[in-house]
Amino acid sequence: MTTPLWPGYTGGQRLTAAALQAGQHMIVTKTANTDRASTTTLADDPDLTFTVAAGAVYAIEFFLHYACTTAAGFKTAWDVPSGASGNKGVQGPGSSATDGSANNISMRSGVHGFSTTVAYGSRNSANNQCLAYEEALITTSVAGVIAIQWAQNSSNATASRVGAGSWARCLRVS
Repeated sequence: MTTPLWPGYTGGQRLTAAALQAGQHMIVTKTANTDRASTTTLADDPDLTFTVAAGAVYAIEFFLHYACTTAAGFKTAWDVPSGASGNKGVQGPGSSATDGSANNISMRSGVHGFSTTVAYGSRNSANNQCLAYEEALITTSVAGVIAIQWAQNSSNATASRVGAGSWARCLRVS
């Protein structure tokens, strides 16, 4: 099924700056690292978040540059508005991956509910980063926030990090 992209311009419509901007991707970036130590409690990333409207469909992508030790690990889930429907696709190092050069890491690839916790592996370093990619097509019923949540998989005094250069993209499609 093919559906026209939102906002569905019509012939004769006056194109304003706001109307043209409505059909563009929203992109957010991390300009500084966010570190979390000694916590397994998932919390929204302070930078990788979008405000969305009710009764809309969004294509969302998160590109996470993260670092953690094998002992701490790294896990994610999504914060979405109440009643949102869809599933997230995930790709990244498997939860037991620990290759320091990131050259021979076993990968995970799956589809999960938004609140499902996804654990990723490491490069066995607090500084060498890995990449996790998560995406979804989300239908909202109420307005709210879509954000990537993350924490350590096991509480550890050495911080896990979502690094500067991580980014996310959101496009309203209907």
